[in-house]
Amino acid sequence: MVLTYISAAFMAAAFAVTSAAPSGRIAQSGSRTPRPKTPRDGPETDYSPLDAASDLELFAACLEAGLSTRSAVLAVAEASPQWSEAAALIGVGVPMSSAWSALASQPHLEELVRLTQLSGESGAAMATGCHRLVAQLRAEASAQATARAERAGVFIAAPLAVCFLPAFLVLGLIPVLISLGQQLF
Repeated sequence: MVLTYISAAFMAAAFAVTSAAPSGRIAQSGSRTPRPKTPRDGPETDYSPLDAASDLELFAACLEAGLSTRSAVLAVAEASPQWSEAAALIGVGVPMSSAWSALASQPHLEELVRLTQLSGESGAAMATGCHRLVAQLRAEASAQATARAERAGVFIAAPLAVCFLPAFLVLGLIPVLISLGQQLF
Protein backbone atom coordinates (compact mmCIF):
# COMPACT_ATOMS: atom_id res chain seq x y z
CA MET A 1 0.00 0.00 0.00
CA VAL A 2 2.75 2.41 0.96
CA LEU A 3 4.67 1.49 -2.19
CA THR A 4 1.65 2.37 -4.30
CA TYR A 5 1.54 5.87 -2.82
CA ILE A 6 5.28 6.36 -3.25
CA SER A 7 5.15 5.17 -6.85
CA ALA A 8 2.16 7.41 -7.60
CA ALA A 9 3.95 10.42 -6.08
CA PHE A 10 7.05 9.84 -8.20
CA MET A 11 4.99 9.34 -11.34
CA ALA A 12 3.15 12.61 -10.68
CA ALA A 13 6.44 14.44 -10.07
CA ALA A 14 7.93 13.02 -13.27
CA PHE A 15 4.86 14.06 -15.25
CA ALA A 16 4.93 17.56 -13.76
CA VAL A 17 8.60 18.03 -14.61
CA THR A 18 8.33 16.79 -18.19
CA SER A 19 5.10 18.59 -19.07
CA ALA A 20 5.99 21.98 -17.61
CA ALA A 21 5.97 24.77 -20.20
CA PRO A 22 9.37 26.32 -20.88
CA SER A 23 10.01 29.76 -19.50
CA GLY A 24 9.66 32.74 -21.81
CA ARG A 25 13.40 33.21 -22.07
CA ILE A 26 13.97 29.67 -23.32
CA ALA A 27 11.02 29.78 -25.70
CA GLN A 28 12.22 33.04 -27.26
CA SER A 29 15.83 31.96 -27.71
CA GLY A 30 15.00 29.45 -30.45
CA SER A 31 12.93 31.91 -32.49
CA ARG A 32 15.69 34.45 -33.11
CA THR A 33 17.28 34.78 -36.50
CA PRO A 34 21.06 34.59 -36.48
CA ARG A 35 22.88 37.89 -36.32
CA PRO A 36 25.08 38.63 -39.34
CA LYS A 37 28.82 38.50 -38.71
CA THR A 38 30.53 41.87 -38.33
CA PRO A 39 34.26 42.68 -38.49
CA ARG A 40 34.22 43.35 -34.76
CA ASP A 41 33.36 39.69 -34.13
CA GLY A 42 36.90 38.69 -35.11
CA PRO A 43 37.97 35.68 -37.12
CA GLU A 44 35.92 32.52 -37.16
CA THR A 45 37.48 29.77 -35.08
CA ASP A 46 36.17 26.73 -36.92
CA TYR A 47 39.50 26.15 -38.69
CA SER A 48 40.35 22.79 -37.18
CA PRO A 49 43.83 21.30 -36.95
CA LEU A 50 42.80 18.71 -39.54
CA ASP A 51 41.77 21.47 -41.98
CA ALA A 52 45.10 23.20 -41.43
CA ALA A 53 46.94 19.89 -41.89
CA SER A 54 45.15 19.29 -45.18
CA ASP A 55 46.01 22.78 -46.39
CA LEU A 56 49.65 22.36 -45.39
CA GLU A 57 49.80 18.99 -47.09
CA LEU A 58 48.45 20.53 -50.29
CA PHE A 59 50.99 23.35 -49.98
CA ALA A 60 53.84 20.84 -49.51
CA ALA A 61 52.63 18.77 -52.47
CA CYS A 62 52.60 21.88 -54.65
CA LEU A 63 56.15 22.73 -53.57
CA GLU A 64 57.34 19.16 -54.18
CA ALA A 65 55.72 19.23 -57.62
CA GLY A 66 57.93 22.16 -58.53
CA LEU A 67 55.58 25.10 -58.14
CA SER A 68 56.98 28.33 -56.79
CA THR A 69 55.97 29.42 -53.32
CA ARG A 70 53.72 32.10 -54.79
CA SER A 71 51.96 29.63 -57.08
CA ALA A 72 51.58 27.11 -54.25
CA VAL A 73 49.94 29.71 -51.99
CA LEU A 74 47.55 30.69 -54.79
CA ALA A 75 46.68 27.01 -55.37
CA VAL A 76 45.94 26.42 -51.68
CA ALA A 77 43.88 29.63 -51.52
CA GLU A 78 41.55 28.20 -54.17
CA ALA A 79 40.77 25.29 -51.83
CA SER A 80 40.89 27.09 -48.48
CA PRO A 81 39.47 30.54 -47.66
CA GLN A 82 41.92 30.93 -44.75
CA TRP A 83 44.74 31.36 -47.24
CA SER A 84 42.88 33.88 -49.44
CA GLU A 85 44.24 37.00 -47.73
CA ALA A 86 47.84 35.85 -48.15
CA ALA A 87 47.12 34.90 -51.77
CA ALA A 88 45.57 38.30 -52.44
CA LEU A 89 48.60 40.06 -50.96
CA ILE A 90 50.93 37.92 -53.04
CA GLY A 91 48.79 38.57 -56.12
CA VAL A 92 49.21 42.35 -55.83
CA GLY A 93 52.97 42.07 -55.36
CA VAL A 94 53.40 42.47 -51.63
CA PRO A 95 56.73 41.02 -50.41
CA MET A 96 56.47 37.41 -49.27
CA SER A 97 57.38 38.21 -45.66
CA SER A 98 54.43 40.61 -45.39
CA ALA A 99 52.07 38.21 -47.14
CA TRP A 100 52.99 35.40 -44.75
CA SER A 101 52.10 37.61 -41.79
CA ALA A 102 48.47 37.43 -42.96
CA LEU A 103 48.56 33.69 -42.27
CA ALA A 104 49.94 34.24 -38.76
CA SER A 105 46.48 35.35 -37.60
CA GLN A 106 44.99 32.01 -38.62
CA PRO A 107 44.91 29.34 -35.92
CA HIS A 108 47.38 26.47 -36.42
CA LEU A 109 49.40 28.32 -39.07
CA GLU A 110 51.71 30.40 -36.86
CA GLU A 111 54.41 27.73 -37.08
CA LEU A 112 54.21 27.85 -40.89
CA VAL A 113 55.00 31.57 -40.81
CA ARG A 114 58.10 30.86 -38.69
CA LEU A 115 59.05 28.06 -41.07
CA THR A 116 58.82 30.37 -44.09
CA GLN A 117 60.94 33.01 -42.36
CA LEU A 118 63.61 30.42 -41.56
CA SER A 119 63.42 29.05 -45.09
CA GLY A 120 63.84 32.54 -46.52
CA GLU A 121 66.91 33.16 -44.35
CA SER A 122 68.60 29.78 -44.73
CA GLY A 123 67.29 28.56 -48.07
CA ALA A 124 66.05 25.29 -46.56
CA ALA A 125 63.29 23.42 -48.37
CA MET A 126 59.87 24.15 -46.90
CA ALA A 127 58.15 20.93 -47.96
CA THR A 128 59.93 18.83 -45.32
CA GLY A 129 59.02 21.32 -42.61
CA CYS A 130 55.42 21.35 -43.85
CA HIS A 131 55.24 17.57 -43.52
CA ARG A 132 56.54 17.88 -39.95
CA LEU A 133 53.87 20.48 -39.20
CA VAL A 134 51.20 18.23 -40.73
CA ALA A 135 52.25 15.42 -38.39
CA GLN A 136 52.10 17.81 -35.40
CA LEU A 137 48.65 19.11 -36.36
CA ARG A 138 47.25 15.62 -36.85
CA ALA A 139 48.66 14.56 -33.46
CA GLU A 140 47.03 17.65 -31.92
CA ALA A 141 43.70 16.79 -33.55
CA SER A 142 43.98 13.22 -32.27
CA ALA A 143 44.69 14.48 -28.74
CA GLN A 144 41.69 16.83 -28.92
CA ALA A 145 39.44 13.99 -30.11
CA THR A 146 40.66 11.76 -27.27
CA ALA A 147 40.00 14.52 -24.73
CA ARG A 148 36.47 15.04 -26.10
CA ALA A 149 35.82 11.30 -25.90
CA GLU A 150 37.01 11.20 -22.29
CA ARG A 151 34.77 14.15 -21.40
CA ALA A 152 31.86 12.41 -23.12
CA GLY A 153 32.39 9.40 -20.86
CA VAL A 154 31.99 11.63 -17.82
CA PHE A 155 28.85 13.22 -19.23
CA ILE A 156 27.40 9.84 -20.14
CA ALA A 157 27.89 8.64 -16.56
CA ALA A 158 26.03 11.66 -15.15
CA PRO A 159 22.52 10.25 -15.82
CA LEU A 160 23.51 7.14 -13.89
CA ALA A 161 24.23 9.22 -10.82
CA VAL A 162 21.30 11.59 -11.27
CA CYS A 163 18.56 9.16 -12.32
CA PHE A 164 19.39 5.54 -11.65
CA LEU A 165 20.90 5.90 -8.18
CA PRO A 166 17.86 7.69 -6.70
CA ALA A 167 15.57 5.27 -8.51
CA PHE A 168 17.49 2.35 -7.01
CA LEU A 169 17.15 3.87 -3.56
CA VAL A 170 13.44 4.59 -3.94
CA LEU A 171 12.40 1.40 -5.68
CA GLY A 172 15.00 -1.00 -4.30
CA LEU A 173 16.14 -0.10 -0.83
CA ILE A 174 13.24 1.83 0.66
CA PRO A 175 10.68 -0.97 0.15
CA VAL A 176 13.09 -3.44 1.75
CA LEU A 177 13.66 -1.12 4.70
CA ILE A 178 9.92 -0.51 5.08
CA SER A 179 9.17 -4.23 5.03
CA LEU A 180 11.94 -4.87 7.57
CA GLY A 181 10.60 -2.04 9.72
CA GLN A 182 7.08 -3.48 9.62
CA GLN A 183 8.38 -6.90 10.68
CA LEU A 184 10.38 -5.44 13.58
CA PHE A 185 7.58 -3.29 14.97
